[in-house]
Amino acid sequence: MSNKKEIKYKISYGIEFLKEYPNYPRDQQNAIGLFLKVFKEYGLKDFSKFEGKLTPSWKNVDEGSPVYEFTKGNDLWHYHVGIPHYKQSDYHDQYKTSDYILHFMLLDNRKEIVVVDITPHYDGYDNFWLPRPNYLIY
Repeated sequence: MSNKKEIKYKISYGIEFLKEYPNYPRDQQNAIGLFLKVFKEYGLKDFSKFEGKLTPSWKNVDEGSPVYEFTKGNDLWHYHVGIPHYKQSDYHDQYKTSDYILHFMLLDNRKEIVVVDITPHYDGYDNFWLPRPNYLIY
């Protein structure tokens, strides 16, 4: 019998994320840390373990559109981190959304994520904010 603890879930980081993380405001750093703590313990098997909405970024996007191709092709997901605060979703009782989201890629084994960026949910033109392609390098 081994005393080694099995690593269930793995977290990696995009190169640009690692460069920028030290400059993030404390509330963003704390929100990211809380998400990662829950992910490490539960993975993505039970979304109810997370306070904010957690979803694939291609959900409800027109199939074949450039946004769909980019998000689905890179298995991009996002999590509502509660900044500046959580709001109950108008569309679903279980969901809490927020103005800021954490972007991450879910790797093929479904047990590893790559954290790539934290951004407002929408840009100044009310479009879903996507990380730039260079943020997906890890």
